[in-house]
Amino acid sequence: MSKIYLFVEISVKSGQLAGFVEKLQAHAVGIRREDGCENLALFYDSDSSESVCVWEIWRDRASWDAHMVNDSSKTWQSVAKDFVNGEKITVMSAI
Repeated sequence: MSKIYLFVEISVKSGQLAGFVEKLQAHAVGIRREDGCENLALFYDSDSSESVCVWEIWRDRASWDAHMVNDSSKTWQSVAKDFVNGEKITVMSAI
C-alpha cells in the first residue's frame, strides 16, 4: 500500500486563531501517536492571519481512514466547529 500525503487548509473564525491553535496543538499530540501517522506538522499561513495549514503523512489509506472515524477525531470535530469556518483537504500520492 502507498503512503497518503495530506495538505489541510483551515479557515479560522475571526479572533479565534490563538484559541484554535492551542486546541489544535493539543489534539496533534494524540494524532502523532496514532498507528500509521508518520508525520504531522502545523503551520501558520504567512498570507493570512486567519488560516492554519496542516501537513500529514500516513502509512496508507487504511490508517488515515481509521484516524478519521476514531473517538479522538469525533471529539475534535465537535471542538473545531466553534473555531473553524471551513477547511480544504487535499489528498496526494507520491509521484
